[in-house]
Amino acid sequence: MTIPFLVRSLARRNIVASTTTRLSSSSLKCASSWISRYSYTTATTAEQQGKVNVGQNNNKVLSTETDKDALHVKWNKNDSATKSSAYSYLWLRDNCQCNQCVHPDNRQKLHSSADIPLDIAPQSITLNGDTAEIVWNKPLRHQQGKTTEQHVSQYPVEFLERYASHESSEAFRFNHIRPQTWDRDQYKLKWVNYEDYMNTDQGLHEVVQRLYNYGLVFIDNVPVNDESVTTVAERIGPVQETFYGRDFDVKNIAKSRNIAYTSLYLGFHMDLMYLDCPPGIQLLHSLKNNVTGGASIFVDSYQAVKLLKEQYPEDYDMLCKTPATFHYINDGHHMYYRRPTIVTGEDQSGPAWDMHVNYAPQFQGPMDHLSPSEATRYYRAFQRFADLIEDDHLRYQLTLQPGQLVMFANRRVLHGRTAFDATSGDRHLKGTYIGLDSLKDKLRVLGQQYGFDPTV
Repeated sequence: MTIPFLVRSLARRNIVASTTTRLSSSSLKCASSWISRYSYTTATTAEQQGKVNVGQNNNKVLSTETDKDALHVKWNKNDSATKSSAYSYLWLRDNCQCNQCVHPDNRQKLHSSADIPLDIAPQSITLNGDTAEIVWNKPLRHQQGKTTEQHVSQYPVEFLERYASHESSEAFRFNHIRPQTWDRDQYKLKWVNYEDYMNTDQGLHEVVQRLYNYGLVFIDNVPVNDESVTTVAERIGPVQETFYGRDFDVKNIAKSRNIAYTSLYLGFHMDLMYLDCPPGIQLLHSLKNNVTGGASIFVDSYQAVKLLKEQYPEDYDMLCKTPATFHYINDGHHMYYRRPTIVTGEDQSGPAWDMHVNYAPQFQGPMDHLSPSEATRYYRAFQRFADLIEDDHLRYQLTLQPGQLVMFANRRVLHGRTAFDATSGDRHLKGTYIGLDSLKDKLRVLGQQYGFDPTV
């Protein structure tokens, strides 16, 4: 394969030597306007030399070279572990950023990955300043026979840097960050003001960072009305409606359909584990609370998992590999799902989101898929995990007053409530859910603008 590498003449704009190559106007319709205004010198082909000269106005790229499958870039980065990167021609053509390949308004791809010819290759490559340009040897599969024009792709060097390595692309997605585990003494209560949260990027950014770092955040001075909880939720993302509705009331109800709607002690749990996609974030807003008892209690399940793995590694393994049954059979519903108590190693999410916990004893159904010997190992592991969760040293407790709201990661932070005397007054909380994707979305957007602080 012969690939002429085109290097912009920085010394002068006239033709430099007899090897000068000019691209015809018919082949430049996808390229930006500067292409037709300059002359280019043809460098030695990749098979002869394997290197490309880099324009003097680029300080990020040391050199480039090619082989039959990929473009290789050596980076000028002393402070990075990524010194060189390889970009498949298939990947480059599939990820062309021009307006013919990505819609300029909605930023959606206008072709399928299946459209890329397997033998796609560049006819020429130019690295000019902060832009790499490739002229391709053939059109997309669905365009073959319909056009004779050569497609010209342009890639900002910043774009190539973003995908220079697995680590750099994970950092771009904020998938490289890690949550901070905590116990009762390590969690530091910090109230976020409702007005700051609702009206400033700083307040919103603080909440989403704290929600990620610790899985638990408190907001005060929230208007005491039925709509406030969904208003607070929708500042992050749309409400995740369930069969309980857009929101729900947590108060003592005779013949209730949920143990939460009683005055009984409500043990540590996560909500809606019997759904295919349980909510990622839960909100509870206090509207009334003048009863004796009724404190909200929380535990970082990640801390409990950490302790279980350290103290009982065989039990940790058992809970990672054994699906637990969750169900809700009541009030005209039959919900069912099986998932392991501890889920970890989800590589597609990066270190930031590679673990979640599924724990809801109140809604755990019969473990009918276990043999007697498996049942013995599972129950022992589950009991040890439950004992760690119930340890007072892990338990953070607070009584929500009217106008105060708690927001927590439902797949991480276990919540519950102490019993209360229903005859001593009223206790009324309003709740709702949002999806975890909404938190990820806001965290990435605000992180890109303002950075990420793991200590918030």
